[in-house]
Amino acid sequence: SLISAGPDYESGQNDDTDSRATTNPMSMNLNTFDKCNKGLKKERFFLDWPAWAGRVFKAILWTVRVRTCNKPDLACEGPIIVAFWHGDDLCLLPTQPKLHANILVSQSRDGSVLSRTVEVFGHKASRGSSSKGGAEGLIALKRGLEQGVNAAFAADGPRGPRQVAKAGPVYLAAKTGRPIYPLAVAAERAYVFKKSWNKTKLPLPFSRLAIAYGPPLFLPKEAARWPAYQQSRILTSAIFEAEKMAQNELDHWRKK
Repeated sequence: SLISAGPDYESGQNDDTDSRATTNPMSMNLNTFDKCNKGLKKERFFLDWPAWAGRVFKAILWTVRVRTCNKPDLACEGPIIVAFWHGDDLCLLPTQPKLHANILVSQSRDGSVLSRTVEVFGHKASRGSSSKGGAEGLIALKRGLEQGVNAAFAADGPRGPRQVAKAGPVYLAAKTGRPIYPLAVAAERAYVFKKSWNKTKLPLPFSRLAIAYGPPLFLPKEAARWPAYQQSRILTSAIFEAEKMAQNELDHWRKK
């Protein structure tokens, strides 16, 4: 039987020392606990690497000179919607902490990484995108605007095509009556991730960033029913205009 399968300690049979009989169960439990605890700490560290990377990047940004033009007065303006290109997020999100925006982040694996980084930069992530969970994401942004929280989009995310705006920001602006502020950046020196679809820019230490808010877009309610190409075209043009403003600001700055 199962009970008689082990050594017969009472009868004196199997006198040879058995390692299982001499092992302290409490010691085994403590060793197992220590191993698990160390494993959890390592796992937590690796899972939280976006937050660590964000903090390191914020430290690097202390060496970067930033100039922002046409910044809206949020106290008077009320909650706004901000739209920018996906490749500019590492230049823009850390340098605009007072925006305290609710940012639409995709439900993909990369989106999980970006969510943690966004929080380090002083913003909040709402999961969803044009390809997955978009409706839920827009509802969360709409509720945030109603509560006075700014909304922000990488307008061409999450999969591109690059620098072609999606309809989400225009739809949200039409539904809420809040203005869209196109946002762009011009970097004096930056490392460009050329293999990424969005050509993400990483500003280099001791360089300059010129950031520009374009003129606000106030859209009528019927804009929510415009064809997608029309919604895309009006926002794409506005962000490109903000991009020109940022480059002009940088050029003027460098001449001084």
